[in-house]
Order: sequence, then structure tokens, then C-alpha cells
Amino acid sequence: MRTSHQHGVRLPEGVAGEHGVLSTLIDLCRSRAAAEPDRKSFVFLGDGVEESGSLTLAELDRRARAIAVTLLKQAPTARARALLSYPPGLEFHAAFLGCIYAGLIPVPVAPLDGTRVNAKWTRVESIAASSESRLFLSTGPLLAAAEPVLTGTDGLARLGRVATDEVSPDLARQWTPPVAAAEMVAYLQYSSGSTGVPKGVAITHSNVLHNLSLIYDNTRRPADDAGLPRPSSVSWLPPHHNMGLICNVLDPLFSGRDVTLLPPMTFVQRPLTWLRAISRLGRADSCAPNFAYDLCVRRVTDAQRRELDLSRWEMALVGGEPVRADTLDRFSAAFAVAGFRREALSPAYGLAEATVMVTAVPVGQGPEVLRVDSEALAAGRVRPAASAQGSRELVGCGPIHPLSTAVAVDRETGKPCEEDEVGEIFVSGPSVASGYLNAPKESAETFMGTLPDQPGERFLRTGDLGFLHSGELFITGRAKDVIIIAGANHYPQDIEATVEASHPAVREFGTCAVSVDDGAHERLIVLAETTTAAAGGGESDEPVTAQEIKREIRRAVHAGHRIQVHDVVLLKPGTLPLTTTGKLQRRDSRDRYLGGSFEAALIE
Repeated sequence: MRTSHQHGVRLPEGVAGEHGVLSTLIDLCRSRAAAEPDRKSFVFLGDGVEESGSLTLAELDRRARAIAVTLLKQAPTARARALLSYPPGLEFHAAFLGCIYAGLIPVPVAPLDGTRVNAKWTRVESIAASSESRLFLSTGPLLAAAEPVLTGTDGLARLGRVATDEVSPDLARQWTPPVAAAEMVAYLQYSSGSTGVPKGVAITHSNVLHNLSLIYDNTRRPADDAGLPRPSSVSWLPPHHNMGLICNVLDPLFSGRDVTLLPPMTFVQRPLTWLRAISRLGRADSCAPNFAYDLCVRRVTDAQRRELDLSRWEMALVGGEPVRADTLDRFSAAFAVAGFRREALSPAYGLAEATVMVTAVPVGQGPEVLRVDSEALAAGRVRPAASAQGSRELVGCGPIHPLSTAVAVDRETGKPCEEDEVGEIFVSGPSVASGYLNAPKESAETFMGTLPDQPGERFLRTGDLGFLHSGELFITGRAKDVIIIAGANHYPQDIEATVEASHPAVREFGTCAVSVDDGAHERLIVLAETTTAAAGGGESDEPVTAQEIKREIRRAVHAGHRIQVHDVVLLKPGTLPLTTTGKLQRRDSRDRYLGGSFEAALIE
């Protein structure tokens, strides 16, 4: 790849299009559409099986130009912000690029419906206020369905509404290119909200183009050297999430690949549809969070696995949330019968503040797993474990790209850590955004990190803890999530894994460990969802009691981590708050516990 700060970003060799410097996303889309106008790059499977919609590159460009013309007639000011709230499909693609083509700033949000009990509308309202958006874009049917919410919510009622699916493509002829430059904001990406109030990351054209180039480099493979194009990809990720926006819309344009899309809820309800789509493609790539691979293990039967052919799944990227070694093991073992190769797994690390990707394990290398001593890790040191007891498995997330810097920094001294010492991960490079919209204090705290031996270099303080080992980045947890009791650090995901294994009645991936200050000490609180059987649906002659479950949780945590559990709350399945991509919201869980809003499961 010919990419640098000085020389800008060019399309990868072998991808059709103008190979001069790309300054904006308009350059990217127009170049690709001119080079391969009839290429059907985007396919949507409405039911997860049959094609219900598609877009060629020329159609995408034409619809984007037509939408741009329409938006400019309604935009109150240049560079106005517009909320994009779309149901699954391809309308989002045209609307997102339509905003870019108009010189407006798109703000992707979750799709709304007409029910006030839908928690999404409160988040969308807060994003509308934060971004100072003036327009609300969606499809005609969704606008009609969401009418009660849009008119009944002060923060949304003032927005001008545009049904982009009703825009005539003939308007494309009236389009004229807007004023656009590499350092102008292309879109606002709101964080997933897993660690607090969502903030709008201002992503420039330069940021996203460099990150697309970094993604291409980080996912290089032998097939590239053989002159083969990148394989088609399959995605069910929601496009309002940063990982979904890149995978579903922008990476296919940059890497020259095609993409098959499924509705997110189709995957959640029937994860087999995702694997079948990959199987049908043959040579394929796909990206998903850790929980998706676990869901497939739990919900796809042995007979269904034998019907699949995953032998040509070239890259199975795992990102968007902490990667668990046991998940990789279970998935690899479960789908070996379908030809899945563990070497296809590519754990990755990224965050919205760095556009999306920071690192990824090279394709075909397979993940590296370190088993480390838990006590040493709690003290900030990485030491090999003598045995499985008292240990933790950590998954490597790949090497640092040559044009980026990632450093573990001691949070007390502000100095870089030595290798195999845990610190906060600082990141710099052309993919890192300049800050949050309308949040100067938070921007300064997050985006203006410095290191004494690199004066003048601006670093993103990620808030994630980790270390470097043999040049590879390992993430140990969120700094704000770490539980500190009696001077020792405890990672909540470790405690949660112990709780899950403590009793059969505890629901897998349904636990949350947080700490609260009682005025004298930090206390450990465990929130645990219970299975249906535990709630009274089992067939045992001796029903499980809450007292028994709590006793086993306390015993397991004390044995595994040498700390006492102050309180255990048993919850109904599906109670713990999650983000749209399945991340546990620990801060929200803690606040709800303190507010007494959790309803305990009736097992007593």
C-alpha cells in the first residue's frame, strides 16, 4: 500500500478506479462507480436467505447524487447535521453517501418505531441534541411508523423529515460537487454508550480513508500476493455502529469487494443464517463481535453444522468487544466438522475515536493466547502462569501498523511501560479523530494525551488497559471498569466468567460485576441473570433456591479471586442493559443497582 501522512491514500493495487490520491469519500465512491458501474457490490437478504435488494456502484452513485440535490433544498445551513435512522436494507447506503455528496454531515442512529417503550428513542433524542441535527432521514414506511415518537418528542419534532427512498433518481443530473476537503468532518460517529453518556466523534474524510487503508493492510493475506481480489463479505452488523458502517458501506468500496447483508435481528434469532450465507459464498470474509461466535456455538445444532462448508472462510474477524479465548476454542472445535480453520480467526482491537480499527491479527496466522498469572496481572505485571488455577487467558489483537503508534502508559507516572507491563493504551496516527463534537473538556482529556519522550505528538487516551508482548497488542480491560478492592485490581470480565461457571442456574453471558463505595470501602456487587429452569421451569424434583445460587457464587468468587462478594442480585433473563451490539453496559448496571431499579428474579 502506498499510504503515508504526506502522500495520502490511494486505492489498493488491483482495485479498479483512479489511483491518484483520494481526498474525500466523494472521490472514493465516484472513482469506483466510474470504473465498475455495473458491479453489483451490495446485496441484501431480507429474510436472511433470499435476495430482496441490490445496488450496483452506478446505482449507488446516482441515488446518492439525487438525495444530495433533495437535501440541499431542505438543509438550513451548509454543513448541517442530519440524523440517519434506517431499517435494515440498502437505503442507508444511499442516504449516508447522499449526505456526503451534499456536503452535509450524516449522524447514524438506530432505527425507531412507534412505541414509546422503545428505549432507542431516548438515545436518539439525546444524539439529536448533542449533534444539533436539523434533519431526520429515513424511509417513508419508517417515518410513518415512528410518527408518534417524532411528533411527541420535543427534541425530534423540530427536525425536518426526508424520506430518501421517495427521491426521484432523475434529480441526480442536477448535482454539483460540494466544497469538500480531507480535513473536513465527513460524519459523526456516536460511541456505543457502554461506558457512559454517548459522545459524537468527529471523523474527517482523511481519518476514514486512512483507516480503510489501515484495515486493508492489517488484513493482508497470501491471496493478495497471488493477485486474487478480496473475497466477498457477509455482514449483519447494524450500519449505525462504527464497525457496521465500515464493513457494510465503506470497506467494500475501498477494497473492491462485494458484500451480502442480513438484518441484525435475523442473525440474533437465527444465527445459522449468517453461517449459511458464508457457506454459500465459498471464499468469504466476515466480521462480528465475540458474542456472535458464542451464539452460533449455542444455537446451531450438530446436524446443521455438518450441512455447512466453512473451509473457505478466509477471515473471521473478531472485534467490537473483548475477545475471549474460550469463545475462540469453542467455535473452532464446534465448526471444525464444517471445515472451519482456527487460523481464519483474526482478533482485532479498535474504537470509534480511532475511526474503527487499530490492530488485527494477520489473516491466516491465527490468534495467540497467553496464559498469565492472575495475581501478577492484578499488580500490573504479565507473568506466565504455572498452572491453569489462578490464571487468565489473554488473546492477542495483532501488531501495530507502521503508520500508527500504540503505547501502554503508566497511569500514575504518565511514562511508557516496559514490555509485559500493563498500562493505559495510548494511540496516535492519521485514523485518530481530532475530538468530540461540542465537548472541549472531554476532547482535551481523551485526544490530547502526551508522552515525555515524544514531544509534540498527540495521543488518544483509549481508556483501555493492556500491554505489548513481542510486538503484539493485548487488551486486559477497561480502566474505568477495573474493580479495586484492598489495593488489588480485579477485572470484571474475569469475575463474571467465574460467576457464570459457579452454578448451572446462572445464565451464560448474563452476569455483571461492579463495585460500589459504601462510604468506607469499595464493595463487590454481582448481578446474575438466571436460566428459565432456575426461575421455575425445570423438571427437577428439588427446585433450585436463590440461597443456593448465591452461596455458590460467593464461594466461587472467593476461591478464584480471593475477594468477598458484598451482594448478589439474581435477575430474570434479558434484564442486564446491553448496547446495540451486545456489549454489557456496566456503568448503567451499577447506576440501576444503586437506584434500586432492578427487579430480582422470584426464586426464593
